[in-house]
Amino acid sequence: KQWYQRRVRVGEGGTAKKFDQKLIKDLEEQQTVAHQKILELQNQRLVIMNLIKKAKGTILDNNSEEDLSEEETTVDNEEVDCVICGMACTDKNAVRHMERCYNKFESKLGLGSTVKCHVTWESPVCDAYDRQQGTYCKKLRVLCPDHNKEKEEHDGICGCPLNLTEITEDGAVCHKGKRACNKHTGWEKLRLAEIDMERVLQDLKLEDSFEEMRKVKYRMAYRSNLLQILLNGTISHAAPESSVT
Repeated sequence: KQWYQRRVRVGEGGTAKKFDQKLIKDLEEQQTVAHQKILELQNQRLVIMNLIKKAKGTILDNNSEEDLSEEETTVDNEEVDCVICGMACTDKNAVRHMERCYNKFESKLGLGSTVKCHVTWESPVCDAYDRQQGTYCKKLRVLCPDHNKEKEEHDGICGCPLNLTEITEDGAVCHKGKRACNKHTGWEKLRLAEIDMERVLQDLKLEDSFEEMRKVKYRMAYRSNLLQILLNGTISHAAPESSVT
């Protein structure tokens, strides 16, 4: 009798059921927002790749390239200390020197897992298999110094968008030579890494929301079973007729 009354109350819609239904609705909204964000990040990545391709295909005219002013040349000759190794280097080569130091220290750090990522789109992580360790590399693909060797700089233009807040394929870009531009060194790698890192965070949010929804649905399905009644059911003896809650 108690089990029957409890199932009737749950079917009519108790407070716990309404709370779980609202929680499921909120989780579905979070998943929709995360999916939309992932689509936006994929479109942004496609725009960046098209800009890189266009920059490599643009022939640089050495005669039309602007010469550095005396002030810029003086600044490039100033020495700065590397924030990683502490070695003194010129301001012109500081960014490239720090990137090499970063790659050396990053290679010493192991970040791997025995499970490979199974996704329908291109994985943002490296996932290169290490036979000695028996693990898959879980560093970002574009920043992995072990399995994503830095390619030689092309002879085209820099191609860095001048408006980084809203990057479009038709926007203004830097037309200095790729080898001569010290202001936008490695902008492609940094921008792609930023997009991939944001996509990984969105994937983690989706995974957490799916797991939370699974727990909520399991709780709703087994709320009115006999074991739950024995452990959590109460009988109100003060009422005219005994009722199970």
